[in-house]
Amino acid sequence: MKKPELNSDLVRMRPLDTVDIPAIQRLAAAEEIAKNTFVPHPYPPDGAENFVEQAREGWRQDEAYVFAIIEKASDKFAGCMGLHPVPAHHRAEVGYWIGLPFWRRGLATAALRLIIHFGFETLRLNRIAAGHFPQNPASGRVMQKANMRYEGTLRGALLHRDEYKDEARYAILREDFDATLKTAAGKKKETAEG
Repeated sequence: MKKPELNSDLVRMRPLDTVDIPAIQRLAAAEEIAKNTFVPHPYPPDGAENFVEQAREGWRQDEAYVFAIIEKASDKFAGCMGLHPVPAHHRAEVGYWIGLPFWRRGLATAALRLIIHFGFETLRLNRIAAGHFPQNPASGRVMQKANMRYEGTLRGALLHRDEYKDEARYAILREDFDATLKTAAGKKKETAEG
C-alpha cells in the first residue's frame, strides 16, 4: 500500500520514520504516558528505535498502520496513533498516545477522526474499536468526539503493570460513519444555499 499522509486543520499524520526516534524517546519516557497505556516505564534506551522498526514492518506487511501525529501549529511530533486490522472480520483496533506537552489541544480527536476516515475509506473496514482505562476519562471523551459509541466496560480485562484493570470500550461502524458524512454534507449544502 502507498503510504498516505492524512491532514486536518490541527494535525498532519504520516507513517512513523527514523526521524521520529528522538521525539518518541523523549515523550514516551513520561510516567503519565505509561500510566494510561502499555508504553513501558521506565522507557528503555532503545525503545523508540524498536518501536519505529516494528511500525515500519507493520506497514511493509500491511498488518498495522502506525502514524506519527504532527501538530500543524508547531510542526512538532506530538504522539502516535495506530490502526491494527483484523482482515477476516473487516474490523480494526485503534491505539494512541499523545505527549504531555501536547495534551488538551484537540490533537488526539483530530487524529482519531482522520484514522477513522482512513480505515473506512482506504481499508474498507466495517468496524473500528478502541478502549481506555476508566481512570482516564479524557481518552473516552476523545472517542466520543470522534463519533465512537460507548459499548460497555469489560471488568478485569487487561493486565497492566501487574494489576488487572477494567477497559471501557468504544466503536464506530461504517453505517455510523456514512451517516455522519451524509449529515455533514447536508449541513454544508444548507449553509451554501442559505
